[in-house]
Amino acid sequence: MLASLVFAMAALIPAIASPLDEVRAAFVRVSAIDYAPDSSAKDGFISCSDSGRGNDVLMLQLYMSVHLPDEEVERLLGMLDANGEWSDIDYADKTRGRWQPTLHLTRLYALAKLYSDPGSKWYRNPRLHEALHSGIAYWLRTMPVCPNWWHNDIGVPKKMTAILLMIRDELSEDEISGGLKVLERSKFGRTGQNKVWLAGNNLMKGLLIDDEALVIKARDAIAEEIYVTDKEGIQADWSFHQHGPQMQFGNYGLAYVEDLAFWFRVLKGTPYMFTDEQYDIAARFISEGLCWCVWHGIMDPSFCGRQVFIRAGRGKAYALAVTAQNMAALKRPGYKSFENISKENLEPQKFGNSLCGARYFWRSDCGIFRARKWYASVRMHSERTIGFEMTNRENTLSNFSADGALLFMQHGGEYENIFAEWDWRRIPGVTAYDDGKPIKSSDLIPEKANHSKWVGGVCDDNTMCTVMELNRDSLHALKADFFFKDMVVALGCGIRTDDPECKSIFTTLDQTHLDGDVTVGLDSGKSMLFSQTTAVDTVFPKGNVSWIRHDDRIYVLLEKSSLHLSTSIQRGKWDPIDPCYKNKWEEGRIFKCYVSHDISRKDGSYAYAILPYGTTKEAGNLARSGRVRVLSNDSCCQAVKYNDEICAVFNKAGSLRFGSHLLKVDEPALIIINGAEVSVSSPLETAGKITVTLSERGNLFRLVFNMPTDEAHLGQTVIKPLPQGI
Repeated sequence: MLASLVFAMAALIPAIASPLDEVRAAFVRVSAIDYAPDSSAKDGFISCSDSGRGNDVLMLQLYMSVHLPDEEVERLLGMLDANGEWSDIDYADKTRGRWQPTLHLTRLYALAKLYSDPGSKWYRNPRLHEALHSGIAYWLRTMPVCPNWWHNDIGVPKKMTAILLMIRDELSEDEISGGLKVLERSKFGRTGQNKVWLAGNNLMKGLLIDDEALVIKARDAIAEEIYVTDKEGIQADWSFHQHGPQMQFGNYGLAYVEDLAFWFRVLKGTPYMFTDEQYDIAARFISEGLCWCVWHGIMDPSFCGRQVFIRAGRGKAYALAVTAQNMAALKRPGYKSFENISKENLEPQKFGNSLCGARYFWRSDCGIFRARKWYASVRMHSERTIGFEMTNRENTLSNFSADGALLFMQHGGEYENIFAEWDWRRIPGVTAYDDGKPIKSSDLIPEKANHSKWVGGVCDDNTMCTVMELNRDSLHALKADFFFKDMVVALGCGIRTDDPECKSIFTTLDQTHLDGDVTVGLDSGKSMLFSQTTAVDTVFPKGNVSWIRHDDRIYVLLEKSSLHLSTSIQRGKWDPIDPCYKNKWEEGRIFKCYVSHDISRKDGSYAYAILPYGTTKEAGNLARSGRVRVLSNDSCCQAVKYNDEICAVFNKAGSLRFGSHLLKVDEPALIIINGAEVSVSSPLETAGKITVTLSERGNLFRLVFNMPTDEAHLGQTVIKPLPQGI
């Protein structure tokens, strides 16, 4: 008893005297936290991680973010043999993405959390002691290698070093030397989140071997990536780029800030803590960027990047909640907002949406609109950006996924786990073609590029307008979307192709899980009800349909079109989404509607509106009420009037007349005019100045907008007060 007390007191002395000991203690304490507030969330974390087998590092990290239930611990211990090898892992696997051997370390990490937490019933448990040391010995003895550099250089060292730190006081010399051999591949270098991961591994190495200089060097390397840049990393609009100028909110961006928040918390109050400015940049990235794309506890699939795996949207929302908890724990000014972010993503049914407004990310060619009860996003790409990637043969059906995808959510489950069954030519909002061939599957930038700079957006606090000139794969279209407080209006024109093999062109209004009956409103004033239990696959001739209602929202045709409606079973495989699924089939009833375009014409068009929580009465009254009017939809101008608000996309310099008003611009521009302000943007470098002229009954006003032309701010909105008298 006395000897134990003396040992415990001796262990406390260096913790007070040495800053590195403070950091080590904080590292173990933060690593051992259970981030799930209750058993339901814990089950969600484990499920989304596929019990630690998740392909995405953020997904498998969820398994290591909770205290495993006792039955799961017993299951793991029961499968571990005397050699430290788990019976259900294929250690010879050579998959690049979901590499099976890494599950070995994921499990050891999860067990080490329990073993190192004084509040756990498994704290210093002899059975866990034996499992941890035999598991470490097996890995160091066999040293599995993956064909994908990331696992060898980042993933494996990251988990192994964290495990060793959590049980550092009982490591043998062989375990420490073996761990250092694993760490040899984690060299400083690379960019963006890859650089942060590598630096973090070296910071842990410094803690493991008590090397303060290495800790400082690694901390500084992480700090070098906490800045706003026009290269890879945080952009001036608070989006995030990795693998070139490509929006990466849901994978690299989320992993980046999850790591930062962890290290902020570990280094808090020590001589190695980050600066206030670095904290503020990370905090703004979360609040003004990342958290905008998560709705009702599910990340918008347009922002999950190539990682639209099973349960990915929900799992990434959980990862954001973990990040927010670490940010809130710093108790910096505004920390309550991070507590709210965590609650809304962990318990979305209890804590509703508190983030409303419009945000256009000009650096990434995408926009998000959030109302109190609904959410919409548009995902585009231009000559300046990369729309999608297919790395590691993931996401191989995504050829059309950034061609103006207009996703719409109310309850959040509209697209959850739909992607094996999805018709990937008919992504919501996208104008696409069918040439009778398999969807193109190339990750080469020249083959997937959109050959136009005319892609941009303008927004104020409550309204957003976007444009995309689609010019790829022999298909051309001018697509403009207008986001108002209670509806979205979509216009398209100039739709044409010069591909003689093209069999059809279409624009998809939506494609979601079937949820309830479908009602079709006819131009005659009558309606047709299609029961959820009855599969439909029919084409309504041009001019027959006025609107469609499904899942508490209404799609109103503002231009007479031939419309295809389907509620049939769609079947597909998960393998093209992620090859690790290995011939995994899925089927389900899907609501899908799209309008067809005449391939012989050179000026195809469409116009429709989406009304969230709309009623059939509202659908019938929309066109007659004049509340929303399509003012123009041609190659010169696409414009909509909503109540007293005007939104216009001038694809060319020109003019627009509405009522007794005349609006002119001398350069291509996107414009919003409300009762108080005029908002203008242009993604073109040539638009140094844009002159907007407004006239009404003899009153003429001229506003000159000095537009940003530097690379970092090109396309940003400029706002001026609306002159009195207009």
